[in-house]
This record gives sequence, C-alpha cells and structure tokens, in this order.
Amino acid sequence: MSVSGIQGQLLQVTVAGCTKLKDTEWISRQDPYVCVEYGSQKCRTRTCKDGGKNPTFQEKFMFTLIEGLREISVGVWNSNTLSSDDFIGNGKIQLHKVLSQGFDDTTSPLQTKTGR
Repeated sequence: MSVSGIQGQLLQVTVAGCTKLKDTEWISRQDPYVCVEYGSQKCRTRTCKDGGKNPTFQEKFMFTLIEGLREISVGVWNSNTLSSDDFIGNGKIQLHKVLSQGFDDTTSPLQTKTGR
C-alpha cells in the first residue's frame, strides 16, 4: 500500500486481544471491550465476558482510508451492568508502517487515567 494516494482504499484492522490490563473490578473479573476509531468511523468489539486482564477478541474491522489521517485511536473499557462502563485505557496507533510495508503486527501500549 503506497503512503501517498490512500484516499478511499480499505484498511483491515484486527483487534487480537489485550495483555496486562489495569483491573477495574474489586469483586468479579472485568468484562473488557475495545473501541477503534479512524476519523468518523467507529467500531466496537464484543464484550469479552470475564476476560479479566488478558482478554482475547480476534475481531476484524474494515476502515476506508482518508488522505492525511495517519493514526487510529483505540479505547478499552470494562462493561458494567448496573453502572456506567469503566475506562481502562486508550492509545493511538500510527499507520506509517502499515502504509509503507502493508502490515503492522506490533502491540501498542495504553495510557490509563493516571497517565501510566
């Protein structure tokens, strides 16, 4: 995939899973899910029931590339039934490697509310 002239091309993103997530639950195991945003396009994984700190998703999403937009935003949340969902962390994934080499299978760190 060429770095220039990407407008309208498709990008497949696979959310494989998470490791060593911050635990937001005191009593039970957390139920994480991932939100992926690229421009105005938004996707959400299923909730990984009792996924704890190391949930697995293996879900694929397709995004239409936008010229000049070179990063994807990712947020991880804990699903709650009786209260609002808990923020676990977020991060940004730069698209330079995928645009120049055709793929990027590296892991990306998240930042929590405290900046860790």
